Amino acid sequence: MPSSRRRYLRGCVATLGLASAGCLGSNGYIETSPIGTETTPELEAGAAAHKQSRETEPFVAWQQSLGSPITAPPISTGSGLYVGTESGTVKSFATADGSQQWMYDASDPIRAQPRCVGNTVFVVSGKEGLYEDHIVVALDAESGAKQWTFSPGEWWLELLGATDEMVYVGTNTDAPSKQGRTLYALAVSDGSVQWSGEIGDQYEGAVRNGAIYVASYGRFYAYDAESGEQQWVTDVSDYYSQTMVADDDTLCYAADVDETRGTLVGVDSDTGETIWSYDDGFVTSTTLHDGTLYVGGTHVTALDPESGEQQWQAEQSGYVQQAPVQNGVLYAGGDKIRSYDSSDGEQRWTWEPNVDVEGVVPAAVVSDTLYVDSWTDGDPRNRFKFAVDTTAETKRWAFDVGSNLTDLSVDENGAYVAAADTVYALE
Repeated sequence: MPSSRRRYLRGCVATLGLASAGCLGSNGYIETSPIGTETTPELEAGAAAHKQSRETEPFVAWQQSLGSPITAPPISTGSGLYVGTESGTVKSFATADGSQQWMYDASDPIRAQPRCVGNTVFVVSGKEGLYEDHIVVALDAESGAKQWTFSPGEWWLELLGATDEMVYVGTNTDAPSKQGRTLYALAVSDGSVQWSGEIGDQYEGAVRNGAIYVASYGRFYAYDAESGEQQWVTDVSDYYSQTMVADDDTLCYAADVDETRGTLVGVDSDTGETIWSYDDGFVTSTTLHDGTLYVGGTHVTALDPESGEQQWQAEQSGYVQQAPVQNGVLYAGGDKIRSYDSSDGEQRWTWEPNVDVEGVVPAAVVSDTLYVDSWTDGDPRNRFKFAVDTTAETKRWAFDVGSNLTDLSVDENGAYVAAADTVYALE
């Protein structure tokens, strides 16, 4: 089972109904079944109900069919949108009007969301099966020309991080292990291996303050990002996927500690030594913004990432992974969207959709529009997207095509989402 699928399954096993928000697609697993013909339930006024007539709503700026199920969700860099398919194509579209800029054919399926650094787009291609070696492909962002490929012949590959100079790639197999896998640092310019080091099967990576941190199965690794010197390694029991965040001095993550579920841990980023822990309730999600660590779970909480000292705590549960903070307001998800004063935790307003969803998750906020992902327990489980006016605290639109959607990718112009073989641009 590929590592992205393992992360998806683990992320769906959670309490409070909150951690399942992490299953929307950001783990790399996307449903690709065609749009169904079932009747779309009645939505709020202004909702998009794209039935067989293929009528579009005013907020759908454009849509493009790729001719193959989308396996790598779209990602925007502002002017360009990049997306990959099951047939192995990578396509670039102009975000302004949806016109296709270029196409690259990798032959094998594109495995995960493209990663963009400067003028380079990185993708991983390969079949899903035992002993199927994946390939990293570097493409020119403007022309789509292949710059280089990397295939170490070590089964599945994961893009774990990137800087202007290097991209970091990990290897995985179908048998999770704390060790025996390889982290490669590749030169962005030509794909040459700058250094390599041992890791385990990965959940994710983070590049910060001259280091790359890798959260792997049962163990964390830290390497100097430039030289490859291992800085530290430490065992971690039952790490909670997608909770790792780092500032210049502290690496924070949630894990089971001493039989306490979902404990938040702060470790010294230079040594890996634990400097504080926080176990007031169950932790499902984290995000850093302007020197404050926001925590989701039993309560939405703000902490000092250096000391673990609590700055404020809300009564409500919530989900804050990658939660947007803008103009002093924190937006948290869960059974509804809640906005908090980021300085003291005072709740400002709430919003919830009147369609059948289990929960909503803030994706990004642009000007006075909050873009929202959602999830349900049924099928399709990632069906609805929303835009909320943060000044009027009301819905601007709801988007639904009757099948699974990828998570939203947002830039200053709007939001982008894919279903089956089609990409949509939403204003």
